[in-house]
Amino acid sequence: MESIMRLSLLPLLLLLLVATETTAASRCIVKERSVLLDLKATFKDPHGLLQSWRGLNCCSWYGVTCDNKTGHIIKLDLHNNNFSNEYALTGDISPSLVNLTHLEYFDLHGNDFGGASIPEFIGSLMNLRHLDLSFAGFGGKIPPRLGNLLKLNYLDISFPNGTFIVRSNSSVDNLLWLSRLSSLAFLDMSWWNLSAASDWLESLNMLTSIQELRLINTSIPPIELNSLSQPKFTVLNKIDLSDNNLNSTFPYWLTSKQTVSYISLGRCGLHGSIPEAVGNLTALTELLLYQNSLEGAIPVSIGRLCNLQVLDLSNNNLAGDIDNLGKATDGCLNQLYLMNLRNNNLSGSIPGWLGSLKELFSVDLSNNSLSGPVPSNIGQLKRLDKLDISYNFLQGVLSEEHLANLSELSTLVLSSNSLKISVGTNWLPPFQLFELSLHSCPLELQLPQWLRTQTKLHTLDLHDTGTIGPLPDWLWASLTSLVRLDLSNNLLTGTLPATLVHMKSLYYLKLDSNKLEGQVPNMPRSIRLLDLSRNSFSGPLPHSLGGNDSRFVFLSENSLNGSIPLYFCEMELLSIIDLSNNRLSGGLPNCWKHDTRLFMLDFSNNHLEGEIPSTIGSLNSLGSLNLNRNKLSGVLPFSLSSCSRLVLLDLGENQLEGSIPAWIGDNLQLLIILRLRSNQFSGNIPAELSLLQGLRVLDLANNNLSGPLPQSIGNFTKMASHQSKYSTSSFMTVTNGGYIVSINVSLYITMKGEERIYSRILYLMKSIDLSDNDLSGEIPVEIGALVELKNLNL
Repeated sequence: MESIMRLSLLPLLLLLLVATETTAASRCIVKERSVLLDLKATFKDPHGLLQSWRGLNCCSWYGVTCDNKTGHIIKLDLHNNNFSNEYALTGDISPSLVNLTHLEYFDLHGNDFGGASIPEFIGSLMNLRHLDLSFAGFGGKIPPRLGNLLKLNYLDISFPNGTFIVRSNSSVDNLLWLSRLSSLAFLDMSWWNLSAASDWLESLNMLTSIQELRLINTSIPPIELNSLSQPKFTVLNKIDLSDNNLNSTFPYWLTSKQTVSYISLGRCGLHGSIPEAVGNLTALTELLLYQNSLEGAIPVSIGRLCNLQVLDLSNNNLAGDIDNLGKATDGCLNQLYLMNLRNNNLSGSIPGWLGSLKELFSVDLSNNSLSGPVPSNIGQLKRLDKLDISYNFLQGVLSEEHLANLSELSTLVLSSNSLKISVGTNWLPPFQLFELSLHSCPLELQLPQWLRTQTKLHTLDLHDTGTIGPLPDWLWASLTSLVRLDLSNNLLTGTLPATLVHMKSLYYLKLDSNKLEGQVPNMPRSIRLLDLSRNSFSGPLPHSLGGNDSRFVFLSENSLNGSIPLYFCEMELLSIIDLSNNRLSGGLPNCWKHDTRLFMLDFSNNHLEGEIPSTIGSLNSLGSLNLNRNKLSGVLPFSLSSCSRLVLLDLGENQLEGSIPAWIGDNLQLLIILRLRSNQFSGNIPAELSLLQGLRVLDLANNNLSGPLPQSIGNFTKMASHQSKYSTSSFMTVTNGGYIVSINVSLYITMKGEERIYSRILYLMKSIDLSDNDLSGEIPVEIGALVELKNLNL
């Protein structure tokens, strides 16, 4: 009977035990609950992420995890995955956090603490195993007390200040504290300034448990990686030291770590060769060594890396026959997903074995010295999304066999080869391209009909392809998604449609150097770069050439007439306006504003008249002003003296009068070219011009100047010294809105009575022409110091 009672009580005791444990797990410890409320009080929580932090059961609060048995808080996960400060916690971290003595996991990723230092008291949370403060807006110095976290397995403090920019105030004095974290398996300190940590490699070598190491763009001091005598990275799996100037050879000790699956040493200043022993890394899935100074051949052993998915060796000095890479494949490389070998010195032909790598998604072999035809079996790469083989010496034909199965292809770049796409008239491509670039390839006489099917096309570049004939209507009707269109330097004819204004996505349009005619239609407001120069357009300029986002307008060498529209003054982001060599008339606009970015105004060789408007002096970013060969009159406005960034001022062949102002020398001291010839200037040559020490071309010929030559003419130091590295592009390159535009400066210079145009070799010219004036006195002996003069005409 007694034994029966004991058996009947056993289930009841078990039930009470479970109930007791459930109660302990469902209610957190009161003291720890107070810590959370302190944290909530010091945080600023604009979106109420912590609104559940109320009531007694803090173990059920957002981001809080308690131990099932003890009730202690072991995990606090308050990360912000929205990548927006709108949802981020801000404010301060309460020091009472140290009372969460059982905390093992602390994550504040993606919040914004406004550049505050990482609190030192975090180094007192001795049970921490996981600490993530990345992208959380921390700055200042990294507290060495983090080295007390001996149980730490995961440490991510990357992206201080929440940016991709290294901040000088986000730094560390040394990394000695790291060497104590013997349990650390993951470390990411990317974008901190570690330039003072000369002990970085030695300290990291003490992390015997490290599996993943990321120090991207940390300014770590240069060091020869192979100087590490006894590497201890015994279980290393992933290493990323990219964007640091290490000035080292490839770390040979990495080749003995067969656990390594990921190596990223791009932009690290590596030199020397890639060792053949890299083929020992049988677990390697990604090898990223882009933009270094590596040379020699690509190791044949890479072909034995059967797990390799990403190979990026671009922008190096690698040489040799690319086909050698396949000699040791033995069926390997069949997992390869991305191959980027662009910008090297590789030779040979595109290997046939490439067509057997069925997983290939992206292939970039551009800017090498490859030759021969493109193998037809490249058409077997059914997953191929990008093929870029531009800027090589390839030749032959791409037929339907090459392209018929590439249904996933979105980017096709064949430019600067002797390749021709040859398909049937009614061929329907299996793909929808996003980008097609065939510039400098021989095309059919007219635009290929199959292009009209590419309705998702974003970029189309067919410049210098020998295309002739009228622009087809379907170009504008079917390719409505175009953002970039370049058909320049061809023999295209016809007119531009009025419907062009409705291409709302178009922001880059280059049709220069063709035979287009008719009036220039209104342009879409989205347009940023417009180049219609060197055509036969006529009539007045349209009511609109773009909107507030316009950056560059080139309409030179046409037959445009009428006046210059005032809307140019309202385009505040414009950098260049070139309306030269047309038949424009009337006065120059007098509406220019201070808050514009104009660097170049070229209205030369038109029929403009009247005075130079005073508001041009408001253009304080102006670097080049060319108004030559017009009918401008009056004196130079004093407001031009505010254009202190001018490097080129050409007002020649007009009817300007008065004296040459001294402020040209006083205020425009960056001038390299000053051309005022064939006007009606009178008086003396101001001595202040000698302050223009960078001047290379001075042309004051054919005026009414009188008096002596100033002795200080010998101060033009750029005419006295040889600068072989100097070129016009150094002062005629403009960057705006992501575009880099090099300006081809042309200048009329008279030598031995013959007028010549200098453009490409203008940087070689050093010239002084003061002829056809009424100058008197002796020739200053100082002029003999100008030993680099190519032309002197007095």
